[in-house]
Amino acid sequence: MISRTFKELIEECRKLNNSDNYSDLNHWVISGGSNINNFKYSMVKGSRAHFISYINGIIYKSDMHRSRTGYWKGKINHIASLNGFIDNIAIYKEFLKYVRGLGYIYREYSKFERIDYISENDGSLHIYLSSYYNACIELNLEIGHSVAWPSKKSADHVDIKIINNMVYASSEVAETFINVYSDGPISISNYNNSIIIRLELFSEAEIIVSDNKNPDFDLEETLNYHLFPERIAVLETPDFGFNKLFLWAKHDLLEFYTETENGSGWFAGFPIYSWFFGRDGLWMALAANEIGLTKMTKEHMKTLLKYSDNGRIPHEIGLGNDGKQEYCIDDVKINTMYMSIDSSILWLLANKSLENWDKPYFINDIKNVMDFVKSCDIDKDLMLENDFNKGLIGWPETWARIRNGKTVDINALWLQVLKYYGNAKDYENAMNRYISLFFNRNESIDFIDNKEHIIKSAMQFVPGIFIANKKIKDRIKDILPGMITPWGIRSMSVNDDMYDGGYHTGTVWPLMTGWFVLSAYNNKIKDMAFKQLKSFVDLAFAADDPGRVNETYNSMCCIPTGQFAQGWSSSMFILSVLHGMLNINTMEFNPGESNYGKLPKSWKSVKLYNMVWRGKCYDIEFKNNITYVTEKRILSDIHYCNRD
Repeated sequence: MISRTFKELIEECRKLNNSDNYSDLNHWVISGGSNINNFKYSMVKGSRAHFISYINGIIYKSDMHRSRTGYWKGKINHIASLNGFIDNIAIYKEFLKYVRGLGYIYREYSKFERIDYISENDGSLHIYLSSYYNACIELNLEIGHSVAWPSKKSADHVDIKIINNMVYASSEVAETFINVYSDGPISISNYNNSIIIRLELFSEAEIIVSDNKNPDFDLEETLNYHLFPERIAVLETPDFGFNKLFLWAKHDLLEFYTETENGSGWFAGFPIYSWFFGRDGLWMALAANEIGLTKMTKEHMKTLLKYSDNGRIPHEIGLGNDGKQEYCIDDVKINTMYMSIDSSILWLLANKSLENWDKPYFINDIKNVMDFVKSCDIDKDLMLENDFNKGLIGWPETWARIRNGKTVDINALWLQVLKYYGNAKDYENAMNRYISLFFNRNESIDFIDNKEHIIKSAMQFVPGIFIANKKIKDRIKDILPGMITPWGIRSMSVNDDMYDGGYHTGTVWPLMTGWFVLSAYNNKIKDMAFKQLKSFVDLAFAADDPGRVNETYNSMCCIPTGQFAQGWSSSMFILSVLHGMLNINTMEFNPGESNYGKLPKSWKSVKLYNMVWRGKCYDIEFKNNITYVTEKRILSDIHYCNRD
């Protein structure tokens, strides 16, 4: 048991309080005892496993397939619920303080302290306890043995054996080992599928849950892994909040990256959507490349290729292979594995970005993906068509059934693919046709089948990300008033007939806030862009789990909805800062060329340290419309997380 490092962490966290959120980059703190709303989600995660509990450290059993709370390694749930007592009083009633650090969570209770982490070496869950009060602590851990969505498989019976201070739980689904260490008396019993661990008169104890009889004790190695975002693409602005969220958004990309038997890549969100998504992960990839995580992008793209259908990149890849991946739109069920048209387009753009920041990896695969994308141009006019009946849908899914034909967002992405992979003549012709179809009238044309459909949605912001054009700029300004809130951009304008505040018809999405910010900066609307960029920071500091940016927020008030941790929400902040405000184009950046930032008037200078580009390291300063670039010797640990 590594007590020295645990003790150092405890000493550090013990001193922190709420005010340190505004001065300490590396910690998020909730303190206040009974004033804490402690039944909100929290997570520790490594590249092989995760543990989702409430802020107070307990967790109740979920449906155990889609909502992946508790302790999961890969597709298998090992611990479904965790509860307990301190001297016969429920743990959550004795909860006092919560601190989330880079790679661990500290909790203070009335009579003991606790640190949770996931081993980076083997994915085991470690729960370390420290007490000086001679307290009696009883923890109840319910064995899960369920398989992740789309499977619905769960063990009918779990056989439990207790040998000395180790529990061995086995079923037709999984094997789980629970090792208990303490310097005081230990008592372990079981009832049905639950393990009851009783610890008395102890000063130190550790409970380790694993699928391995001999788990690793690797706290220091795990912390080193999670500290990697501190060392790459370090942002220094005059605003502490920006600097802190930028660090933690980078950590989200590291944290969401997952290695499974199906492949490796980014999970989309937690506790639901904790499997691989094409669209989500590829937007994340564009941000990951800019902060030096190119090898993670490569692995995510490899996983998508592994499950591709002759160049058609998957929309999502569930972890439980024995179930059907289905999604219902109205009364129609479709296979969600290939339920997108944009995953293939985004794969090509992520590949171009990857080649720019690192080197080519997928030379022999580009043609297949490109050929599939070209096949979506049904009438051969250089514009792609959505086709609901073939599952060729973009976003948003909930009204994808009516959104057949040429769409404003998909073809904006497609134009960029033509720019980088096509010929100049096709790109020019396609651009002219695109502007003629979607921007030659004042109305916000969203899609065109046999007629033009006028819809004021966030899809209108996508073209501006890549195209600087007066007509696009005017469109942005025209539809913005009904879509903008102090906490982000609505998916649909309140002035549209379809608006009802729903998931895709009004809800605020940080993803779409990022689209707007990128589009506004590119079209010289930088004051509005900066105000919305600042909303990411405000949301993170006000979050139930501080530092997280939710999947969605209520359309009329700043109430978080959807998943408490969402990958593209935080990665959009990275893209908005780097690609938007600092003009570092993910597909075209070259540190040897001038890259003038678009800083707010109150900011005199912004610095980026340890930007990794093509194996070299750079410091960049943006000051008075001049960019200063310094090439450095590569850091020895810069590829720590870029493991082949």
